[in-house]
Amino acid sequence: MVFPDEDIFLHFFSLALASNSFFMPPYKVFYLITVISLFTGLRAVVAQKTIYSAEHIRKIAYADSVLKVAILKKDSLQIAEGYYLLGKIELSAGNFLTSHVWFMKSLRIQEKFGDSYELGRLHIRIKEKEQRQGHFDEAFQQLKIAEGIFKRAKSNAGLMRTYSSLGELYVDESLKNRVQPSKNIQFNIDSAFFYQKKAELLAIQLKDSIGWANIQISLGKLLVLKKDPRAITYFQHAYNEFARLKEDNERVSAMLFLASAYLTFNQPEKVPDILKQIQQFYEKQHLHHYAWLRSLETSYVNYYKATKQWEKAFIHLEILKDLERKELMADQEGAITRLEIEYETQKKEALLTKKNEELALSNENSRTQQLFLRTLAALFLLTAGLGFFYYQLSRKNQQISQRNEVLIREQNHRVKNNLQLVSSLLSLQANQFSDAASKQATENNLLRIESMAILHRRLYDKEELAVINLADFIREIAEVVLQTFGYMHVELDYKVIPVKLNADQALPVGLIITELITNACKYAFPDNPDPRLTIVCDKEKDELELTIADNGPGLKNNLLVGAVKQSFGMKLIQMQVAQMRGTYNFNFSAGTTFTMKFKPDVLL
Repeated sequence: MVFPDEDIFLHFFSLALASNSFFMPPYKVFYLITVISLFTGLRAVVAQKTIYSAEHIRKIAYADSVLKVAILKKDSLQIAEGYYLLGKIELSAGNFLTSHVWFMKSLRIQEKFGDSYELGRLHIRIKEKEQRQGHFDEAFQQLKIAEGIFKRAKSNAGLMRTYSSLGELYVDESLKNRVQPSKNIQFNIDSAFFYQKKAELLAIQLKDSIGWANIQISLGKLLVLKKDPRAITYFQHAYNEFARLKEDNERVSAMLFLASAYLTFNQPEKVPDILKQIQQFYEKQHLHHYAWLRSLETSYVNYYKATKQWEKAFIHLEILKDLERKELMADQEGAITRLEIEYETQKKEALLTKKNEELALSNENSRTQQLFLRTLAALFLLTAGLGFFYYQLSRKNQQISQRNEVLIREQNHRVKNNLQLVSSLLSLQANQFSDAASKQATENNLLRIESMAILHRRLYDKEELAVINLADFIREIAEVVLQTFGYMHVELDYKVIPVKLNADQALPVGLIITELITNACKYAFPDNPDPRLTIVCDKEKDELELTIADNGPGLKNNLLVGAVKQSFGMKLIQMQVAQMRGTYNFNFSAGTTFTMKFKPDVLL
């Protein structure tokens, strides 16, 4: 905004005043002087950049301290409270975008904990932001969300606050003057009165005296809009209650509303006593709060205008303008001074901390050196004794290791022989069976024993005992089963990440893979012109996901699926998965796909 030069403006005003002062009524002179006064103040306000007052800085410092403590304690709800406080501060400063960011951060945390008073309160604050931006439909929606939250949380205190906010929303002057009417809400004094009365009933039920008194003020303001002199009674009730509770600040606010109501309903004779009481209160309490003083001076101006005492009205208007200018300067200077003091304090504290740390470090170094020399002498003696003891122990361990190596070789040889013997016995038994089902079951057991033998070879025929490479282990089992059934030509899609497992988990994996590939050779590959087998093992977070799939016909019949689930092979798979504390599932829609997830004990 561009203003004309103030001197030129005043020059033309003085000419106009000189030429017309004898012909202009006093109240017109007063209004013309008012324009000049407001012009100067408006220049100061527009030129003033958005800054934080000293009060805002104190509140931000408090919210920041709450947030830091909450982060250290890893307290999510307290972190959300810190975000809420920062959003409220930015909203009071008129920084809508910044306040929205903080409110959304708080909302994301609060929603995870379900319905609560704090969550509903946050939606009411978001409503306030939307209302101040002129987004009345969004503000109305936020209050409806808050109402639902408070009802589910059974919070009458929250509902009282919601209904009071709804009442305030219905009589927003900006809503009244909108060119495009809102979809969900229209300016309506009766609706506002209805919601404020609901809030009043809840305040009485909760025995919330302060809340009740504030609602009395809201109801009084509504009656002023309706030109109803009962507004004076409501303001008087609020004043009496605040006086009884010794809430001085609220009592003064009620008195200002009461004075305004007396002027509205043509009872100006009652206003001077009220303003005098407020003035005495300010002087007694030594208050220098610019907002309060500004409200008092505004009341004086309105009173003297109503009683046509133009000179006194102009005097108080000048005081009001001076207060506004001082408030702007105090906010700016207070913010800068506070920041400077905080900077200097932090700098001094940092220097003092550094000196204390240097002194403590020097003392610690001295003690450490003395302790080091003593420890070094003791370690020298201890090392000599331990050296001799270690030499004797190493000789004994070497002898034990040699004996253990012999025993392990003998044990492995016997296990191999035993597995080979069991395999030979089962082969002989299978050849004697005339029943195809019995013969097939025996051959399946042979494959299971073969997978155990493969596991045994990979576990103990190398230097690293009791751990296998899962990729090589799975590939060897797959090749053995395919070779047994004569399907070496099957296209094998093999993608297994390098993983090492211990014996307790390798054996169940081997038995499961043997069972699944055996089933694929029996049911998926016969009469299949292009048989394919897919084996994939990948890492997902701290779990392994193993997938084995074939391109067979799958199982389309639910009865067949049920029969398969009751088979011995399926029960064996279930037992092995349960042993590894894993999960699995089958998909029979396109071929057969088996997926298993489990957490490995060894993952190298």
